[in-house]
Amino acid sequence: MTGIISNSENAALSVVIPVFNAEKYLGRCLEALLKTSGIENAEIILVDDGSDDSSADIAERYAQSNKNITVIRKSNEGPSEARNAGLKKATGKYVFFCDADDEVDPELFSRAIKDIGNSNEDVILWDADIFDDEGTEIPQKRKDYFIHIGLNAGDGVISGQQAIKEQLDACMSFPATVWLGLHRREFLLENDLYFANGILHEDELWVIQVLLLAGSVRYIPEKVYRYRIHIGSITNPEKIDWTRNIESLIYVYSKLYGFCDERIEDTALNKKLKATLTRRYLHMIFQYDFCKYGYARQIDLGLLWKTSGRFVDKCRVILLAVKVFFYKIFKRG
Repeated sequence: MTGIISNSENAALSVVIPVFNAEKYLGRCLEALLKTSGIENAEIILVDDGSDDSSADIAERYAQSNKNITVIRKSNEGPSEARNAGLKKATGKYVFFCDADDEVDPELFSRAIKDIGNSNEDVILWDADIFDDEGTEIPQKRKDYFIHIGLNAGDGVISGQQAIKEQLDACMSFPATVWLGLHRREFLLENDLYFANGILHEDELWVIQVLLLAGSVRYIPEKVYRYRIHIGSITNPEKIDWTRNIESLIYVYSKLYGFCDERIEDTALNKKLKATLTRRYLHMIFQYDFCKYGYARQIDLGLLWKTSGRFVDKCRVILLAVKVFFYKIFKRG
């Protein structure tokens, strides 16, 4: 571990960045952060997750020249455990989880973190835009993946469940990505909100659990974050094998349905959120072809039928039931 900062106990913000073979992008990510006014008062924690390229050397070099950058080096366990390691090391009032191949907009990020020392919301949300390796902005076909449609700055401070409700009422969806905001560190620790280890799609599980537990949420209607689309990331692999995705999704959604029942007292909200989860789950089941990969018997058709909220989703469950039957009988799925 290197680059320990001397004033970390007074930091209002901890930026946690999991790093795995990100030599092409890490410098760009850090340069954008370092251009942010006020970042000198934050701590930046780089968690090298067993990289076998030059990422660790790049991280060490930035730590040596910036006293507010810390490097944690560990064996490869995936982004969940890397974020968990950073969260355990963090001392800031708020934590921001940034990916090493993405960037912030320095000016907008500066505005977002300017007064967080005086803030006390559990979660502060913002939006994102999308760009490619050449820096060209990509039009957003599904804005609800990156923009909190239905939330407004004028909403003031609302509960996390209310934030979900407002978005479901507006567009029947909401983003579930870890980097779309700040999270009060003590709130995360008090509720044991660590990332599930060893899975993909961990964002969706974690973000929804966080919002369902958050007593106070504030929204900043700015595209503070810049999400990079490129071939070779975990979610955009060059070689396609969906087994880990499928197993992760089965785990994530089984947890989420149960968490809704445990945490949501509002019957209408519970129903709306489950309908959205089912719509997303159905999309993933068909996209990753659960049956083809031998997971037909792990699909709970009864639950999907019960929680489907739209006619089109009911039709998709029927189509899925036919496919599951075929694979069970003829393909031993």
